[in-house]
Amino acid sequence: MIRKYLSFLTLALLFLMFTHKETEASNQKVSLTLPNGATYYGEVKNNKPHGKGTMNWGPSKVYSGDWHNGQRSGTGKYISDMLPKDMKVVYEGEWRNDRPHGTGIRRESNPELAFQRISKGLFKDHDLISGHAITQSIDSIWFEYLNGSTFLQFSVSDREQADKLIHSKLARGRIQVLNYYKREKSKPDYKGFEYARGMEDYGSSLSEGVYRTGDYEVMELHTGVSQRFEDEEHYRIENYKNGRLVSARDMRENGRFAGIVQGKINNNKHVLQPYLGEFSKLLKAIGNDPEPISCSNSPTSVCEAFPIKFE
Repeated sequence: MIRKYLSFLTLALLFLMFTHKETEASNQKVSLTLPNGATYYGEVKNNKPHGKGTMNWGPSKVYSGDWHNGQRSGTGKYISDMLPKDMKVVYEGEWRNDRPHGTGIRRESNPELAFQRISKGLFKDHDLISGHAITQSIDSIWFEYLNGSTFLQFSVSDREQADKLIHSKLARGRIQVLNYYKREKSKPDYKGFEYARGMEDYGSSLSEGVYRTGDYEVMELHTGVSQRFEDEEHYRIENYKNGRLVSARDMRENGRFAGIVQGKINNNKHVLQPYLGEFSKLLKAIGNDPEPISCSNSPTSVCEAFPIKFE
C-alpha cells in the first residue's frame, strides 16, 4: 500500500514539474522565422506562436495579439496596406481559427480613390454579420445596419448632407437612397421597400412589397410593385407575384414621379431613428477627409490614421 502511494506521489510531482516547465516555456518570448518567410516575436508553445505575440509578413502586414497553437485566436489587431487595388485594412477585435470572428471594428481605405469604410459589430470569418457600417466615396456616403432579421441602407451625397440628416434628427438633409427590409422570425421573406431619388429626376425608382435574397445576397422583389423611369416621358409600373412578373404598364410622367419618390422617402425616414446614435459615432470616426497618400511612409508602413504600438 505504501509503495503504491509513493508511486502515485512521484507521478504527481513529475506531472507538476512538467506542467511548470511548459508554463514557463510558453511565457518566454522568443523570435521565430516561419517557412513562409513571416517573422514572429512573442510567447510560444511547441515551437508555435501561443500566448501574446506579434507577427510580420514583410514590411506591410502585421498582427499583434493573442495566439493559440500557431493561429490567431483571442483578441488582436491586424494591419495590411498591400491588398489588391492599394486597399489598406485594419481590423481590431476578436479572432478564432486565424480569422476575424466575434466583436470587432474594421477600417478600410484607399486614399487615391478617396474611399473609406468602417464596419463595427459582430464578424464571422471576414464578414460583418450584425452591426453598423459607413462608407465614404467621392460622390456619396452610405450607411448600413444589419442583423439576422433587419437590413437598412441609405445614402446621401456628401458629408454636409450627412451631418444635417443625423444631427438634426432627420429634420434636414436629403436622402438619395433608402432601402429597408425586415423579416419575421425564421421566415425567408422580408417585408420592406426600396426608394432611390436620382441626381437627375429620371433616375428615380421605387419598389414595395416582399423581398428575398437572390444571387450574391442581393435583395430581389418577390411579391409587390416596382416603379421606375422608363424614359424621360414615362415611368413603368410592374407587378410581381411569387418572383414572376404578372403585369406591366407605362404611365405618362408629367413631372410627378420624382416627387412621388421623394414623398415616399420623407414619409419613411422614421425607420432610421433607432440607428442614428451609432451612425453619428461612425461618421465622426471616419473623419472629413480620406487619409493622405503619403501615409504608407510611416515607420510600420501603415497609415498613421490607424496607429498601433508593437513590442
